[in-house]
Amino acid sequence: MKRLLLILCCFALMSGTGFAQQLGFKGGATYTTFTGADTDNYKYRVGYTGGIFLQKHINNMMGLQLEALYTSKGARREIYSGSNLQTAEVFKLNYIDIPLLFHVSASGVFFDLGPQVSFIYNASHVHEAHSSNGDKIVTTKHNISDNPYTIDFAYVGSVGYRSTNGIGLEIRYTGGLKKIDDEGAFANRERRNAGFSLMLSYLLGGR
Repeated sequence: MKRLLLILCCFALMSGTGFAQQLGFKGGATYTTFTGADTDNYKYRVGYTGGIFLQKHINNMMGLQLEALYTSKGARREIYSGSNLQTAEVFKLNYIDIPLLFHVSASGVFFDLGPQVSFIYNASHVHEAHSSNGDKIVTTKHNISDNPYTIDFAYVGSVGYRSTNGIGLEIRYTGGLKKIDDEGAFANRERRNAGFSLMLSYLLGGR
């Protein structure tokens, strides 16, 4: 409830200024992993993201963009690989992301850059075992929602293109600024969220 109130307050503050504003929707795929001193064996995993955004235009080229996104993050790590069996562990961390971005656009091309605060929604640790032909043999899932820190911080950078009808395509990189683990087996290790997003969006009223 506190997270929802914070999101609503942020959008209310953005809406209260006198500059022109536009509301939009976006969603797409994520390709995330963990970075840091203790993450040599982690690989990327595919997830998803989606939500709303509000643009406040200072002039025809510049403005601010506030977003509220539900984003699946995490990473994958191979544990064992033999002739007949492969095992892996997958960390699935779901957050509510609130980036506040400086937005620049010209002739449809746009750039976004700024900080992001994220609130953990839930998290799971999955163990998978596959046979040599790819068939899944065993999957066990553990809820680890209490292990990550409640709040995460990151920086965000995007580049994309938006047509005059309001449809846009962008690629984004998000880099974590703090360790994610507060409790559990990884509490003393340095692991930070990082990854790419490929998103489609629609800005009401066109660009």
